[in-house]
Amino acid sequence: MMLEDGEAGEEDFGALSAGLLAYHAQCGHTRKSIKFNIFLKDGMGCIWGGVICTCLWNGMEINSLWVDESKRGQGWGKKLMEKAEAEGKRRGCTFAYTNTFTWQATGFYQKLGYAEYGKLENFPEGNNLIYYRKNF
Repeated sequence: MMLEDGEAGEEDFGALSAGLLAYHAQCGHTRKSIKFNIFLKDGMGCIWGGVICTCLWNGMEINSLWVDESKRGQGWGKKLMEKAEAEGKRRGCTFAYTNTFTWQATGFYQKLGYAEYGKLENFPEGNNLIYYRKNF
């Protein structure tokens, strides 16, 4: 046995993931995650915004949410989130969670009923990473 450092290749990452997932299953929590996306597109098919979510067990993680600057302030972010939450509920999720930096969307998530449950202070320096949750 020896310790080795460096960038993980696909085979290395696969071995770690397989071991972790096997342990989850052994503990009675077989891991099955499903990603879904909702996009804001124009009539030409150009993407102006979207949300990427992952459902895992009974939780929905909001991985990414983005609306083009030219479309902000028009309610599109709220509509994307409402549709994502409805889809999460349909898939059996009982809550949603995400994180955002202090310069991004803290007020946006609070207006949608998300409550702060954690914070990494001074990350990056001079800012915070804030974790939010909302029960359905």
